[in-house]
Amino acid sequence: MTPKERLETSLEFNQRSEQEFDNGGNTMIAAELLWGAVAHTLIAVAEMNEWPCQGHSGFFQVARNLAEQQPSVPWQSDIAAADQLHRHFYNKNLSPIEFDSRRWAAQRALHRAIESLPTQ
Repeated sequence: MTPKERLETSLEFNQRSEQEFDNGGNTMIAAELLWGAVAHTLIAVAEMNEWPCQGHSGFFQVARNLAEQQPSVPWQSDIAAADQLHRHFYNKNLSPIEFDSRRWAAQRALHRAIESLPTQ
């Protein structure tokens, strides 16, 4: 996939996630779709910056790289929140309050990562 295709996938997953959240859908599915949106965007950021990004540890390395560029942004904690949503998909282990806070942190990471992409 190209970075542009990854971004398109990310936006589609985010929209589908929001539909699940907003229409009382399955939180496990919504969480995994949001995680997928964040993951695809981070891969696009990595590819466009020529950073390695292999698996979950790669996502956290991208977050560290972004934090070096923007130290005031809580990249690592927001990416960790998105990863907790991914875990929720498998374990359904977040309370409603925890779920909402992770959702908003993941959304913040997603939108900031999209903004960090170079315009082409």
